[in-house]
Amino acid sequence: MQHKAIAIVFALLLLALFLSLARHRLPSAGNQASGTSSPTPAGSDSNSSPRNGGCKLGAYTGTTPLNSLQYYVAGQEDIRAGMTCTFRISAKLPSFTFQFPGRADNTFGNLEITSGTGGGVIQTIENATDPDGIAPAKAESVLSVVDANFDGYQDLQLLSACGAKTCSYNFYLYDPKANQFVLEKFLSGFSSPSFDSAKKQVSQGWLLSAGDSAGETYQYEDGGRYTLIRRQVSTWDREKDTVTTETYELRDGQMKLVGSKTAPE
Repeated sequence: MQHKAIAIVFALLLLALFLSLARHRLPSAGNQASGTSSPTPAGSDSNSSPRNGGCKLGAYTGTTPLNSLQYYVAGQEDIRAGMTCTFRISAKLPSFTFQFPGRADNTFGNLEITSGTGGGVIQTIENATDPDGIAPAKAESVLSVVDANFDGYQDLQLLSACGAKTCSYNFYLYDPKANQFVLEKFLSGFSSPSFDSAKKQVSQGWLLSAGDSAGETYQYEDGGRYTLIRRQVSTWDREKDTVTTETYELRDGQMKLVGSKTAPE
């Protein structure tokens, strides 16, 4: 009886060993379906839309405590080691690197731009990002890219300031001939902007108070012009506790009231 029990245990151990070896030799189900054994490298070139990276804060290695700084505010991010961002502006171009030098007073200095072709800094954009000025947004959201003029090249959307509910941005459009990013004065200062590439439209919105808000939509036209085509204004009646939203649209070259709704009725 004892010999039989030992034989059963030995057989089970052999079975477990066989299954373990089989698992290590067989490819995963995901790799079988794709026909590959490893993911495509993130840095490989493609003719599809450009792969975009992001931003990463450096790690501060100094000895000065953040809370000992003159203008320190509780909860403030430590950005003294600076931040590096990498983005693809076009699938036809190498990646661009955007460096925000950190400063001892816990702010970012001027934005330095280099391209994947080497040769050092190709452009410097004046910048002074203070974590208190962009709170509650995080430092890693300071820079993003969007095709703001719908020409197929990604442009820079640089966070400038935040309020309680909305943030405003400056925009720098990529000029492929000059290989530079040029300030777009009209869009700069837009609050909570959004872009519709299919319609070539850009919208912004902001809160005027706890119950009052407004929003605008612009149509992009050839030549770099943005034309206001729609506006919505919501006004809160404190006494009646109602909100009236009026909608205006561009008709015959003029903004005209096309709708008004009060809620609750």
